[in-house]
Amino acid sequence: MQVTKDAGIVAGAINLQGAALTVWFNILDYALTNKLSQALMTAVVAQNPQCAARFKAYLDELAAGQKPTAELPGMTTDDRVNTALAGFNAVNQQSKDIQATLAADNGLTNVTSQIDVLKTYKDLHDHLQSFQYGIGSFQNLLVAARDMGADLEQVRVMRNFLKILKLFCVSIGESVMELPAGPALHDIEQAWLDDLKAAAIKLQAAIDNKSPDAYDALFDVRTVLRVVPSRLNQQIFVTAKNLPFGLLATGLDTIAGKLPAEEPSVPLIKAAHDAIMVLSSTIYARVVEHKLWQDIDNKLASLTDMIEPIEGGAAADKSLPFQFSPLWRNLEVKVKVLADLDPTGAWRATLVDYSTDVNDQLSRETVDTAFILAFEAYRDEAQQRFVQVDLALKTECASIVRVSTPLHKIIEDLGP
Repeated sequence: MQVTKDAGIVAGAINLQGAALTVWFNILDYALTNKLSQALMTAVVAQNPQCAARFKAYLDELAAGQKPTAELPGMTTDDRVNTALAGFNAVNQQSKDIQATLAADNGLTNVTSQIDVLKTYKDLHDHLQSFQYGIGSFQNLLVAARDMGADLEQVRVMRNFLKILKLFCVSIGESVMELPAGPALHDIEQAWLDDLKAAAIKLQAAIDNKSPDAYDALFDVRTVLRVVPSRLNQQIFVTAKNLPFGLLATGLDTIAGKLPAEEPSVPLIKAAHDAIMVLSSTIYARVVEHKLWQDIDNKLASLTDMIEPIEGGAAADKSLPFQFSPLWRNLEVKVKVLADLDPTGAWRATLVDYSTDVNDQLSRETVDTAFILAFEAYRDEAQQRFVQVDLALKTECASIVRVSTPLHKIIEDLGP
């Protein structure tokens, strides 16, 4: 995290994996122990100036002898979203003047639109990932394109892929339409969707004419699958990172201060404020973890392509182990970092064993069946971990999206 770096906290000194509150407790506790609390708060405020008063209050509490406490067990993202919903529903029961406090300076509109965009990006990423996994081996498609002129079964393979591609274009188009108009959001996603549609048209003609243009169409699809998921992941990361939850928290805090202390909704609104602050860090932690695993998944795909059987067999290329080795070492380091940050994760021990197997095979400097099987075992286990991380992020996003419902209601009630 850039904030911890700016505060002088040594990289790797803090476990940034796990529940968001636990991560923040680790950061705050480390900063307190190493007399970096002031530097940490200064770095955080530099990126979140609207929260300056809150962080000053924290430093004042430290000066008074109080200390940060670890997360209480049992609180999930759903629990916090439910708490936030209760608070926003309480705001919905207030007068329009009170509701307007939450909507000041377009803060409410900004939050709801950002949440909606986050949902759409995650949907697009999920659709692409499902499509990518669903089409199977790209090498098999290339073989089908090569042999379809003489093999009816390969024609059927190509037609089935074309059907899947067309259906995918229709379903993804519905998600793209949900993005706000303009070059920064809708248009950039529509561009790669148009590329896929053009590839489908080209592939249709190639199948009908048994033309080698099928290769070109397949590589057009492959280009999208190689480039777009990572970029969408970046969009998810940036959107989630910049969710203006601080504006919501400030609005809730202001509303709680305006209402009489004995007002029954005040505790609900204050609890919603605290929940929103935690949700902000929770979703950020999830997208960071997801981004790291997405990078690993991309490298696994590159290594898989490198050793996929081709004419004459992969082992025919004697230089292949030496091409594979530097990419593998880089991947191994990245996975080890994530494993070290999750010392209790059951997945890490299995992956370490598979990593040892790959290294043993790599030392033979021969790419054969034993080598490929060792790597595939490692790849499959790593991808399974990525699936778990992806599902966790999907769950977090689904929970966060629920927050937008009462916010849209407030905007609707306030009117133009």
